[in-house]
Order: sequence, then structure tokens, then C-alpha cells
Amino acid sequence: MADEIKSISKLPLEEQESILESMSKSYHPIEIDGTTFMIPEQVNDLIDNLLSQIQEKNLALDIVGTSED
Repeated sequence: MADEIKSISKLPLEEQESILESMSKSYHPIEIDGTTFMIPEQVNDLIDNLLSQIQEKNLALDIVGTSED
């Protein structure tokens, strides 16, 4: 993080403030193939919602599949 802050030090003040504001928002870690990425809370919520929908569909398919046996 310190390197990122150093890298914006030569930018105009307004741009620095904008960047720092976006960095201060809530981020969540997500690991993909052993690499951790920090993603915005909204993206994390979207992933969670999609996962829930997939699990619900799989459960429904499991129920339909078992009733046909």
C-alpha cells in the first residue's frame, strides 16, 4: 500500500483525493488460483448472490432428479 501512495504523490491534489477515497472503500479479498485480489464490496455481493442462485438451481435439480428414480 505504501508503494501505491508514493506513486500518487506527484499527481494533482484533486486526483490524489479521488484515488485515496476510492482506496478507502470497503474491499474484500478473493482468492483465485492461489492469488488474492481485493475486490469492491458490491462485486463481492454479486459473486455471493450468483453462488446462491447456482446452489438453489442445483438443489432443485437434485430434488427433480431424485423424484424421477
